[in-house]
Amino acid sequence: MALRDILFIEQQELPFDSPTPPDEAQKIRPDERGRAENIPPLFYLTPNPYLADFVDLTSPPKPVHTPYNLDISSGKNTYVYDAHTYHTKVPPQGIELLLEYYTRPGDVILDPFCGSGMTGVAALEKKRKAILCDLSPAATFIAFNLTTPVEATAYLKAIRSMLNATKSLEHKLYNTHCRMCGKLVPILYMVWSYSVICTFCGREFNLWDVARDERPTVKESKIKTEFHCPHCDNPLKKRLLKKTQRFPVLVGYQCCKKSRQEEKAIPDEYDLAQIQKLEQIGVPKELWYPTDDLYEGVNMSQPLAAGITSVDKMYTTRALWAMAQLWALASQWPDQDMRPKLLFTLTSLYQRVTVFSEFRFWGGSSNTANFNVPAIMNEQNVFKTFERKADTIARYFKTAFQGERHLRISTQSACHLTQLPDRSIDYVFTDPPFGANINYSEMNFLWESWLGTRTNNLEEAIVNKAQKKGVEEYKQLLSQAFSEVRRVLKDESWMSVVFHNSSAHIWEALQYAISQAGFVIRACQTFDKEHGTFKQFVSDNAVGYDLILHCQKSLNQPAQQREPQDALHKRTEAIRQDAIDFIRSEMARSPEEYVVRYLHVSRQDELDYRLLYSRWLAHALPRMVIGLSFENFRELVDHVKNSLAPTTHQQHQES
Repeated sequence: MALRDILFIEQQELPFDSPTPPDEAQKIRPDERGRAENIPPLFYLTPNPYLADFVDLTSPPKPVHTPYNLDISSGKNTYVYDAHTYHTKVPPQGIELLLEYYTRPGDVILDPFCGSGMTGVAALEKKRKAILCDLSPAATFIAFNLTTPVEATAYLKAIRSMLNATKSLEHKLYNTHCRMCGKLVPILYMVWSYSVICTFCGREFNLWDVARDERPTVKESKIKTEFHCPHCDNPLKKRLLKKTQRFPVLVGYQCCKKSRQEEKAIPDEYDLAQIQKLEQIGVPKELWYPTDDLYEGVNMSQPLAAGITSVDKMYTTRALWAMAQLWALASQWPDQDMRPKLLFTLTSLYQRVTVFSEFRFWGGSSNTANFNVPAIMNEQNVFKTFERKADTIARYFKTAFQGERHLRISTQSACHLTQLPDRSIDYVFTDPPFGANINYSEMNFLWESWLGTRTNNLEEAIVNKAQKKGVEEYKQLLSQAFSEVRRVLKDESWMSVVFHNSSAHIWEALQYAISQAGFVIRACQTFDKEHGTFKQFVSDNAVGYDLILHCQKSLNQPAQQREPQDALHKRTEAIRQDAIDFIRSEMARSPEEYVVRYLHVSRQDELDYRLLYSRWLAHALPRMVIGLSFENFRELVDHVKNSLAPTTHQQHQES
């Protein structure tokens, strides 16, 4: 059942020019009982014709003459941040600081790349009016649910009712025998491992048996990336091995002990027979689930190579059965205000209940921004995962803003904000796509297949080979979007842009787009999210620090051309020297500040190249065109580090 049917959505012709055909426009409408008075037209799956409902063309913006210059630090471990995963999110507490600085209560805030709607959450909390736009219907659906919380007690009552209704199905799908008392209990998870082929002797072995390295603590335990073949003893690299079949190797459950401690066991004959039986039966025909075919894309190649050709194959049989049953209950829920929240709970599970969920000794959600097919997979109990996520969402609903909502959400391109009049917005905060870092339309394919809708990626600002978009196309789409933002922004108002990337070409594209649109970058600073992503903590200095660019609308019309590229390249030496001077100054000033420590794995502390690069970008962006990639910058850091006086270098090593 498509989202338009679940939420009672009807067709409507748009009263303005839009790249979306009028006959595809949809809006939430009342049901037969006449609930129109209770449903404001705040959320559309296509361009929302009511975006300008509460703009005030006569009210001047708050006079702000200098950019925000205080440190911004805001943690990710909050109820709203944990409620529903999304590929990039800015903690709303950090956004609130900027809203208080650049705007007044009642001012209108625009986010043309709203993603999961964190700008809307912050704006409502600070009694501002929010206009949220995104090209992806999955994004606007998530934003709608995060900005319109329901009463937590009623929500949990509905969740418990769904779980009670599916209790017998949970036992049918997930039962195992307690190895101590023999009782049947639902598993918490099952670990699956591929068998692989040795590249030297051609013999097959189970990866779990060879790559597993269990230690006294989970922090020390790991799946090795390099090991020796158990048959011929030749050294092998996990990523280069051909996978064959996947087998269950471990089951986790709770049963007898008073502490309810998790028990682990090797799957027994009962477990294996249950899996085989479920494979033979399959999901009942009366249950709907998406079967959309995967298409050519940057993030689609790995699952396609693994034989995952459609969205239903992203699940084990029992996970798909569980999801389909819960989706049927949620989509038919009689309370129409609760219905989208129940669906929202299911979409919050995302990859953690698919075959893309990688096993880790220390846990973790595995909701990464790619469709990686792990060699060792963690199949979680869908019902238990659903219950845990619901508890997290309920905690958010309990603390969320409950006052009057001046809010409009629209599914549309940022390049065409035609519903908004000139000079109607007081402030813009946005987090645009970071070049090729994340392919949003591809990564939202899983959500949108369940929701029965799809992103129109024609104007998706991205670097993506499958879409035939390079840096130039990305630059032009960003320029067009920022030009629309300038048009609707009141004179002398501000736009804050959150961004990060490791490519000098992407930074140059961003600078070009901002300048070409008619903005001036007044200042730039790092945004400390306090807790980095899994990749930041375990990857080899992945670039993970966000920057905030504070841009002011120029009263002069944007120039038609910027300095030619050949002239920009002549500045390379000056840029290089500026970076060297900055690195020397920072490492001499506070070497202990630039140390990366790995929290989840046992690894030696390292120099934090990421933070140094981000700090240099913040220092250089308002003054020059960025001409150094992260890799180029690392080489300069190593050069400077090696040339430091022995005492300074020793101090850094000891830190």
